[in-house]
Amino acid sequence: MFCARLVSLFGVLACALSTAHGAPASLGIFEQESDVGNVLHPGSAEYDPGTNTYVVTGSGENMWFATDEFHFVWKTVSAEDITLTAELTMLGSGGDGHRKGVLMIRQSLDQDSAYVDVARHGDGLTSLQFREQKGAATREVESAVSGPSRLRLEKQGNRFYVWVAGQNEELHFAGGSAKVEIHAPFYVGIGVCAHNKDAVQKVAFKNVEVMTNVSHLKANYSTVETVLQSGDARVGYVSSDHLTAPGWSVDGQALTFEIDGKPQQTPFTPLKTAAPVGHAIAAQPQDQYTYFASNQGGGTTQIWRKLGEAGQPEQITSDEFNNLSPHLSPDGKFLVFLSYPKTFNSVAEAQDVELRIMSIADRHVKTLAPFVGGQGSLGTQPWSPDGRRVVFISYQSMQ
Repeated sequence: MFCARLVSLFGVLACALSTAHGAPASLGIFEQESDVGNVLHPGSAEYDPGTNTYVVTGSGENMWFATDEFHFVWKTVSAEDITLTAELTMLGSGGDGHRKGVLMIRQSLDQDSAYVDVARHGDGLTSLQFREQKGAATREVESAVSGPSRLRLEKQGNRFYVWVAGQNEELHFAGGSAKVEIHAPFYVGIGVCAHNKDAVQKVAFKNVEVMTNVSHLKANYSTVETVLQSGDARVGYVSSDHLTAPGWSVDGQALTFEIDGKPQQTPFTPLKTAAPVGHAIAAQPQDQYTYFASNQGGGTTQIWRKLGEAGQPEQITSDEFNNLSPHLSPDGKFLVFLSYPKTFNSVAEAQDVELRIMSIADRHVKTLAPFVGGQGSLGTQPWSPDGRRVVFISYQSMQ
């Protein structure tokens, strides 16, 4: 009898200890929780099965650049296609405007891991954020929708998309995409970052769903995006129509584009959350060079320039890409162009391409935006009148 009671007591204690340390049942559909990065204040998660709500508490200085600090509630998954959906509410008042709750797919629990997330900030900013490989800098595509109440992160192979909805709205495509190689098994979950190493913030995630399939209708989208010289992009307009020829109004207050050759425009609101690089560009003398793409040097197509009609052509790019569609900035200091893979044969409407920028002074080149595009992605005037932003059109094919 004593032995039976002792065994029973140990069983109760084991159950209690297991629950206290986060058994699977206590975290609903998730397996475990952990802090990622060097947070000062350990995070936590509580799950209420009655309301199907997680309240996640997290600290951490940021989730940006090459390292992250946040609290993560997760499960491991190996599916090729997956969707992660939740209703999200920031709890409490005050705190940094960039405190955030995220839906995330992550390669590992390392602080510099490759990842993709949809991040809802305290000030309403909502972005597709991604780190293309371990230790790389974070990129983002900011949604045109502020403060959505419902979010979805979708993975189709190595391509990721975001869907958003306000109160009493159906989910709709937020625009843009990210291409990141995430290999099975990987981590899927929800997280919170305080954006202040000394603070702690809480976010409620309700009706969280992880589905290993894609349930929406097949569709094609065009997204008019603008990008700063820092590489931060923003959605300006999303349409199921096929858009081409992006540009700017003369005053820079609207984005222009074409649908079946017919001019259209949409108002443009400057980014409030990311400071432009440099200062407003004053009027400059017209550049004397003509910039063009040519394969006259043999091999891949590169960017060349010449001075006047009789000038001697000068090759100014030389790399493994096929570089086309050069456009000089208003001040003549930078050149943007599209870079296609070495194996490319012709310009199509939807292929992997990079929008890159070169400093004319030192010929340094960097990528502003990797995206799916090509024919129709750049117009004749991609630079904003003040030279701070470049507009382009990316294409998305939902399968």
